[in-house]
Amino acid sequence: MVRRVLDSLCVRLDGKPAAASTVQRKRATFYNVLGYAVELELIASNPVDRVQWTAPEVAQSIDRRVVANPAQVATLLEAVKSLGKRADKVTAFFGCLYYAGMRPSEAADLRREDCDLAGRCADCGTDFEDLAAVKPSRSCDHEKIEHRWGRLVLAGTSPRAGSHWTDDGGSHERRGLKHRGRAETRTVPIPPRLVELLCAHVENHGVGPDGRFFRGLHGGPLSESVYDRWWKLAREKALTESQVASPLVRRPYDLRHAAASLWLNAGVPPTEAARRLGHGVAVLLRVYANCIDGGDDTMNDKIGEALA
Repeated sequence: MVRRVLDSLCVRLDGKPAAASTVQRKRATFYNVLGYAVELELIASNPVDRVQWTAPEVAQSIDRRVVANPAQVATLLEAVKSLGKRADKVTAFFGCLYYAGMRPSEAADLRREDCDLAGRCADCGTDFEDLAAVKPSRSCDHEKIEHRWGRLVLAGTSPRAGSHWTDDGGSHERRGLKHRGRAETRTVPIPPRLVELLCAHVENHGVGPDGRFFRGLHGGPLSESVYDRWWKLAREKALTESQVASPLVRRPYDLRHAAASLWLNAGVPPTEAARRLGHGVAVLLRVYANCIDGGDDTMNDKIGEALA
């Protein structure tokens, strides 16, 4: 029976093979359930240990085919915006995944007080540390703003856990950052383009009563089904037919992969890229090893000289 259960974890409800990461996660859950039964003395030992069964291997590195370049991402963001006002509410959300390398659960929990949106008035030359505090003065209306590098101080995430598993009965539960203590934060500098997107979001859509940028249709937490739907429509609108059929940024999470690849190929030290992403350096290099370009010509010349 244990073997039949393990085999069933490899199949989706539609009968197609499940992803290796899904199988591995469900197998771990099944093992822990039976381990708890041992703790309660309902069974003598965990029967999974007696079954010779191996879960499918999970890919350790990112498929570089999912990585989009800056021009493709810019086109996709414009496509999201063009889908209408309801879709435009998540344009800056996708921008956070790419320009700040945030996880979707981190972007969904982003709040106004977490952001320093810097800029400069092009007319009078006044610098502003936070554009939210900009008000017309006697000498200048500050209508022409040049957005500059800003900063996010990430303090939490809002992953979907399901109403049966949260303390307040909501579908999402606010938690600390992944792999960090509850009170720890992560500071991420953000480029002018993301500062511009966030400022436009505040101006056009406002923020929630609790300061959250991104909300669901009825003001609640932003759900995966909402932004996934807009992302699929944007891909169909912005990409070619062959690109739509390819793995290129198929999921919103792939924008985070594109950010990490861009930073590493731009020469950002792995320690700094890992800090901004909230990764360990070893994990970063293992996951994104296939996405780092450069040096091929030099290595090919050395191999060619050795073969000559």
